[in-house]
Amino acid sequence: MRIVVSPTHDPYFNLAAEEYLLRNYQEEVLYLYVNQPTVVVGKHQNLLSEINYRFVVEQDIALARRITGGGAVFHDQGNLNYAFFAAAETGAQINFPKYLNRVIQVLQRLGINAVFEGKNNLRTEGYKISGNAGHVFKTIALHHGTLLVNANLQMLLACLKTEEGRYTDRAVKSVRAHVTNLSQFNPDITIETLIQTFCEIIQSEANTFSAPETAAIEQLADEKFRSWKWIWGYSPPYTFERSATPWGKLKLSVEKGLIVDAAIEYNSRWQEQLLGMPHDYPSLSIFAQRQGLPPEEIWWFF
Repeated sequence: MRIVVSPTHDPYFNLAAEEYLLRNYQEEVLYLYVNQPTVVVGKHQNLLSEINYRFVVEQDIALARRITGGGAVFHDQGNLNYAFFAAAETGAQINFPKYLNRVIQVLQRLGINAVFEGKNNLRTEGYKISGNAGHVFKTIALHHGTLLVNANLQMLLACLKTEEGRYTDRAVKSVRAHVTNLSQFNPDITIETLIQTFCEIIQSEANTFSAPETAAIEQLADEKFRSWKWIWGYSPPYTFERSATPWGKLKLSVEKGLIVDAAIEYNSRWQEQLLGMPHDYPSLSIFAQRQGLPPEEIWWFF
């Protein structure tokens, strides 16, 4: 198995690298990477309904969408992400136990007793320490997951704290769980020791991408993973409602990230102006400025 370690903390490059490896490699690969603070939602999720959007904007946290399903996760530089690529097995295309056993071996060598639980999680002493998801392209399966090493758990919880009842959709929902860091069980554990232990268990040296591969991944990141169309426009249709705003009841219908219908109880003149506008902070900030609204008022729309 070849091990590739990312040269960057850029989440869009790293998500693009996963798709590049999935589509271009036939050999078994383990890709290891660490992202800057980022919230990554599942492929079929409504971005806004899964996050504390105001907090994310004010803390300048990146937003991204991955190619696998499942729920929203928070990444930072205390979190190691791993992605296994291998031939898909007939019937059970994503064999989570097979590759999670490798992760368990790594953790055991570092003195942490992790166990496989449910469909695709790892736990230790009752806490979730790793969530996993998968995707199949032709005959190759991607199985990726996270390891909370020394992540900012307060930031994680704040980013993923949501308001119930504002968004109505048929999107995939995140399943919340009690999480903790591996450093709670081994204070000496680091991202670097984990990567080294993966290399020892798999008996392979760490590699990086060639210059042509890096260029191809950057192009994919620009064309897809950094694009508004992918991050925002891929959200399923949804309805957003708030019953008590300065303008009475507010209701927005959104498709592919764009407002297609608006109802504002005491300010009907805004309704037509909102049509076709992206339901995101930058776009509604411009709208608010044009209406002479204080910046604080923008958040009634989320």
